Amino acid sequence: MSTERRSGEAPIKAEFRKERWFDDEEDQNLSANNAVFGDEEAEGQKFSNEDDKKKNRGANKGQRGKKRIVDQIRICNHIARAEECPFGEKCRHSHDLETYLATRPADLGDKCIQFDLFGKCRHGYKCRFLKAHLDENNKLIVNEELVKLNPKYTRNGLSSEMQRALNKRKYGFPKFNSVFVPFVKAKAEAEKKRKLEDQSEEASKRVALEGENGEAVKPEGSNDTAGQEKASEDINPTPAEVKEKIEDKTVQHTAEEFKLGAIDTEKPFKKTIDFRDKTYLAPLTTVGNLPFRRICKEYGVDITCGEMALVKNLLQGQQSEWALTKRHVSEDIFGIQICGSKPEMVAQACEVINQEVDVDFVDLNMGCPIDLVCNTGSGSALPEQKTKMARVLQGMRLMMDTPVTVKFRTGYKEGVFTTHKLMPIFENLNISLATLHGRSRQQRYTRLANWDFIQQLKSQSETIPIYGNGDVLSFEDYNRHKAETGVDGIMVGRGALIKPWIFDEIKQQRHWDISSRERFDMMRRFCDYGLEHWGTDSQGVNITRRFLCEWQSFLYRYIPVGLLEVLPQRINDRAPPFTGRDDLETLMASPRSADWVKLSEMFLGPAPEDFKFVPKHKSNSFEG
Repeated sequence: MSTERRSGEAPIKAEFRKERWFDDEEDQNLSANNAVFGDEEAEGQKFSNEDDKKKNRGANKGQRGKKRIVDQIRICNHIARAEECPFGEKCRHSHDLETYLATRPADLGDKCIQFDLFGKCRHGYKCRFLKAHLDENNKLIVNEELVKLNPKYTRNGLSSEMQRALNKRKYGFPKFNSVFVPFVKAKAEAEKKRKLEDQSEEASKRVALEGENGEAVKPEGSNDTAGQEKASEDINPTPAEVKEKIEDKTVQHTAEEFKLGAIDTEKPFKKTIDFRDKTYLAPLTTVGNLPFRRICKEYGVDITCGEMALVKNLLQGQQSEWALTKRHVSEDIFGIQICGSKPEMVAQACEVINQEVDVDFVDLNMGCPIDLVCNTGSGSALPEQKTKMARVLQGMRLMMDTPVTVKFRTGYKEGVFTTHKLMPIFENLNISLATLHGRSRQQRYTRLANWDFIQQLKSQSETIPIYGNGDVLSFEDYNRHKAETGVDGIMVGRGALIKPWIFDEIKQQRHWDISSRERFDMMRRFCDYGLEHWGTDSQGVNITRRFLCEWQSFLYRYIPVGLLEVLPQRINDRAPPFTGRDDLETLMASPRSADWVKLSEMFLGPAPEDFKFVPKHKSNSFEG
């Protein structure tokens, strides 16, 4: 076969290449389905468009493996845990334990991670590893000594009392009412006074400028074309023009423009963080879950951050949104990323986080490019409204006893660099870290990140640590970008999903030719962490399987070091069809989602007949 390599194709050694991925019709769709490598939109994919919402409206449509897989008989949770049901005959679920045990699905194994860690399994008879904690009389076994120790490996979340208080709008928000509201009122009064003074001063100038014939005289130096010049000043500048603009302080917005008011930016934090020279795992919606972050911690990442949480949902007390704040004990520097555009709502959410959650910092998302986020003024749209953005950050700084950080993009439109104008605001508010994703909102996640702009932004930062983000897949990428830009650190997102051991490679300064067995063991650990986190009943197993398949939609893109002619692998190079050094390595490279489900079955047993998985990032994948 010909080994001629096409542009954008990874340089795999000839002995491992093959003509086609598969020997069936599925290969015909290879080019169409795998053409846009890297267009993940990972931060905003939990927002589907309105048409999809209408199409899928209704309970449990089973989209993308999300169908709620339950047992044939829905046994009461209290009965399953050998407890007395407080609802008695009014309970909607079955209390017939004997019939349930006769019809329950078969066990998936003889080791229950819940029982081993906590002394008892919270799912009781519903556990898919029941025989691990069942005696010869079909009674649940409890390790009393371990239960007394009450080990806690995961923190945060939301208590039922707090959920009711938020849901019924009975949370008091004492700090918000005593600090933020007076601050806003005082600022409004000062603004009103300033406007009256400006109007008076303008009137005086108008009188002074009137000529003898009563006609108004233009101020000296005025120009009718000034507005046109200002409108065109940011249209597609070259990198040299961008650098010139950043260096010219006259084009920067000053902090005084936004009337930031007096904030005690020197108040001590509960925990001080030195953000310089650390590796940072990007907050990644869906795939950046707690079990995945644990894997990255094992490979040496320094900073982790939870998935993006919507302020509105947090204030409504949604358990699913508060679950995004959960933190494993191994996460020693952990933050929460929030998304919102209304200063009052963001401030209230920050007060609840500050009081109820164990967190080291809170990050404001100003980079999500998805329409449903931007249309609310949040995400990438927020920096376009600089006054509102400044007020959002003011509220966060007033409410939080921990550092506040920001993540943003180069600008809204492609080729129009605007976010260098935000730096005076960040500096005035003593923002602890600014992370720049080197793409515009219009780019979303396509094409390479602009590290030249990141370098230019860093050259203008005097007080705030700056992190860069975009397209890092090796320690060489990391070293080059850090040396060329002078950034204080680098955030890794998609590269960590493709190869989470990248953090070990950065620390050890090596290309790790990781074996298929080592990768297999890593996936097994992920499943154990998933069963610990999401549960060992049918639903917990299903969730773990779905998130493993979501992750595999990135993992399959890794090309083993030993197969490459040239190192390192580049993030936007697509792999041609190839065979691994063993059957397991070949299976792990498969771009077919049916093979990802097959891999999950090696850890979690056979998938249910009605389990269907379509990856979120369908443009880069194949249907099984």
